[in-house]
Amino acid sequence: MVEATVEELVGYINGNAKRKQVIDVLVKKGGEPFEIIEKTMRVPKLMLEKTLKDLIEKGVVKKQKDKYVLTESGAAAATILHAMR
Repeated sequence: MVEATVEELVGYINGNAKRKQVIDVLVKKGGEPFEIIEKTMRVPKLMLEKTLKDLIEKGVVKKQKDKYVLTESGAAAATILHAMR
């Protein structure tokens, strides 16, 4: 698997409101368990599971123990997204 550039990750995240919302939660709160992300976002469980799975596959998010956290690339993309607002 070829790693996406930070710019590609920014476009990927920006292309979907739920992906942006997950990134926002993780930026504000740091690593969070699934249940906290689900309650914060108020989205159906299956939708969040798919969104997190996709973000993990892209290398934006990783699971550490019971929490989801931004990867180094994910944090860099989040910084760029924040600057774009």
